[in-house]
Amino acid sequence: SVKKAIQLFRDDHYENMIVTGIPILKWQPVSGYHNVAEATAAVIRKLGFRDTIYLAPIPASILRDRTYSTAVVTRELFEQHPQWKKSFNIYSVGVHSRRSRLMFEKAFGDDYHIGIYADNDQSFDAVHWWKSSKGFRNVSNEFMAYLFVRFFFHPDIHQYIKQIDFGKYVDSIEKFRAKSIAEFTDPSKTPLDSLHFYTAYHDPVYFSANPTFRVKAGFEIDTTGEIFGMATNTNRKPNYRIYGHLHFMIGDTAQQLTVYQNVDFMNDPEYGKLLFLPFRDKTNEHSTYGAGRYLDISIPASDSIYLDFNKAYNPYCAYADRWSCPLVPFENHLEVSILAGEKKYRDSH
Repeated sequence: SVKKAIQLFRDDHYENMIVTGIPILKWQPVSGYHNVAEATAAVIRKLGFRDTIYLAPIPASILRDRTYSTAVVTRELFEQHPQWKKSFNIYSVGVHSRRSRLMFEKAFGDDYHIGIYADNDQSFDAVHWWKSSKGFRNVSNEFMAYLFVRFFFHPDIHQYIKQIDFGKYVDSIEKFRAKSIAEFTDPSKTPLDSLHFYTAYHDPVYFSANPTFRVKAGFEIDTTGEIFGMATNTNRKPNYRIYGHLHFMIGDTAQQLTVYQNVDFMNDPEYGKLLFLPFRDKTNEHSTYGAGRYLDISIPASDSIYLDFNKAYNPYCAYADRWSCPLVPFENHLEVSILAGEKKYRDSH
């Protein structure tokens, strides 16, 4: 069906290809793809398709009304490209094609003209569908589902957009954390001692992603201070300088944190673009690592930045005693609980 869709795209001279797909949950660590859209796009590339492929996957948290949610995500993609024509065709396989088109029409409204190319499901005879159990089940179930969508399904698109936006945010945090987990599982990169890695390994533990702890912070640059050796849990003192200050709110309480720049990495093509933000809060010694946690933030391009504590991570010292880690300066001790980011790894640290 993928080959047929590519051929249809070329024969009818379509301008844009949008690939949709539900999340891959069970086999994601093995497949390397987060959703069917990514996997399908990879197959299309391997078949020699060189035009731009636009992806419209739904978040992993969307478990109901996935076809309609897919339509909403696709509509958002069209809104991001106002130069696109308000006309498109859906390539779909199986008896649900008419219902899929109806779902898209409900999501897009009357301003769009939507067609459908319905390919046959080869697992049963579409002409004599009643002669097989799968054909009878699929067609009869789909008939009832179509009637439901036609007459009883009246979605509030704004509510779906809200759910999708939240799901996209959660997915972005999960992808961020997956990098740390991948590092943990690699014996050549893990911060764990080899004995612990092979005898008592478990993945890092996190708070559930919470947008409440993604806050907009005012940024005040201040690089007038002297370079200093930042204290660590060892005799090592890496060279840092204060780069500026962040002002933000947690709930109804004003907060301030100082951000630092590692002087030795200022010219590094990757790390030179980042600032170091160590902090402590009231969760330390309870649900999070006692010595505090870290954030890496991009150097702000303006006087504000979004500070996402859901990306807070533990220093390597949380996993093994052999590491040397910067200690959190006193001015970065918060008198609130940051219930976001990475939790304590084990009780002995």
